[in-house]
Amino acid sequence: MPVKNLSLKDLFRFAFSEPVIWLAGEKQAQAVVGWVASSIEEAQAGDLLLSEKIDVDQAWLAKVQHQGVAAVLFFGSGKLPKVQGQTDLMIAAAPELQMDIRHLHQLMLSILINQRAALIERGVRIHAQLLQMAAEGEGLGALARAMAELSSRGVIIQDKRGRILAEYPSSTLLTIWGDVVYQLNSLEPLPELMKDRKKAAAQIKIETQEIPGGLERLVTPIVVGQMARGYLSLVGIKGELDDLDWLVSEQGRFVCAIEMARKKAVREAEKRLKGDLLSALLQDTLSPRDARLWVEQMGLDLNQAHVALRFAWDASGSPTARRLETMINGEIARLNLRVISSNMGNEVICFCQVPADIKKPEPALALASAVYAQSGQEFPGTPLYCGIGTIAKSIDDWRTTLRRSGQALEMARRLQGRLGVYKPLYYADLSVYRLLLQLEHSPELVAYEQEMLGKLLASDNSAELLHTLETYFEHNGNLAQTAEALFVHRNTLIYRMDRIASITGLELDQPEPRLALQLALRIYRMSGSKTA
Repeated sequence: MPVKNLSLKDLFRFAFSEPVIWLAGEKQAQAVVGWVASSIEEAQAGDLLLSEKIDVDQAWLAKVQHQGVAAVLFFGSGKLPKVQGQTDLMIAAAPELQMDIRHLHQLMLSILINQRAALIERGVRIHAQLLQMAAEGEGLGALARAMAELSSRGVIIQDKRGRILAEYPSSTLLTIWGDVVYQLNSLEPLPELMKDRKKAAAQIKIETQEIPGGLERLVTPIVVGQMARGYLSLVGIKGELDDLDWLVSEQGRFVCAIEMARKKAVREAEKRLKGDLLSALLQDTLSPRDARLWVEQMGLDLNQAHVALRFAWDASGSPTARRLETMINGEIARLNLRVISSNMGNEVICFCQVPADIKKPEPALALASAVYAQSGQEFPGTPLYCGIGTIAKSIDDWRTTLRRSGQALEMARRLQGRLGVYKPLYYADLSVYRLLLQLEHSPELVAYEQEMLGKLLASDNSAELLHTLETYFEHNGNLAQTAEALFVHRNTLIYRMDRIASITGLELDQPEPRLALQLALRIYRMSGSKTA
């Protein structure tokens, strides 16, 4: 922590938890203080004079200024003096301060004489205050507010992804605080060293960083174990951050780490309980009464409906299911949804609460889309699959929605893996695939696919012809739209369609052959047959 000569403003900040009231001369308060006097008789030029007598007249102030006193601090009860006309005297008041002049004199002299010891003592007090708040479970929001009040700076607490968990503005930044929060709401503005969470934990530092708009911040990692789990920032006007701000940053990151570790432990316990609950529900080992009580204990309302979601990475070289679960829980918190989730094998299973009268599970669909977006940012080269079940009106239907979410997940693997278009699949949108899944092991289904597509699959350029046929059906047989989608001339498309008709022996302008071929294509895509 850098230590410098104390200005009058520094001295007040280190001595008092609450800001003083300035009556005159605040703009000159960065001037260095030489000594502290407790009476007008002993005061000398450049001193700070302490006065328990608040009710003073202009003659008294003139006498003090004549002696060359740099500043006066009034404290105790009484009416604050009125300062008339121009004065070079810096005048402040601490009317709520309950301390006799002897103890105040000793405190301020000790800060001036032994600044390092004073900083350590103030740090101990800050640590004790913040630790008490954490012990009482007041949370990160209350800690951010306390740090803002202690330092008179804006405070931002972020998680490991840069998302803001808690923030509190200072009075000087109140009008622009929304812009400040917006600028810092990601990992991108962090110093490079801190973006690597392991390196940030190995070299815990407080960095001073400029922020556009004439601001700067002290930013430091919040370390739990051997990893940065978040970041603490104190934001102020450029050039004004001082030793007290360093103290608050040092002690604040430590207490924030305790709070984050506590929350993590609670989350881990909740995960285990949720996993046990889902296992018991799906294995049907709970009585209806016990199931209801346990589900409600986990924060879900059984008067509402619920939808199962199943997430899984592509198996090849993917991150762990635990990492996927962490990402999903982050999106659940961001969207403020009521969900229980659990890591089960290579999948993460969720039950998302939705309104009982809803026709389509929009909250569950929003969650799935948000997880896909986050996965694309964090792991752009790793495909993610998600299946969403139907709406369960009661807990008795949970196994049904889970089974259907599994079927949708399986179709996502088969179809999206082949087509390279990744998005959540909702069971109700599976259309004819729902029927085909029930029949996929039927010999008749395999025979039907071979009868309709066998010759086409065995022909030259089969992949190109299959893609052409699928695009044709996607555009409802409209040749102009199909040609545009394929980026080919209309005559080229007509040639391909004639060739498909010749190979298959089907008349594609007739509804029955077209339906038969569309169904065969869906069987082919679902079955995962290799393209020629």
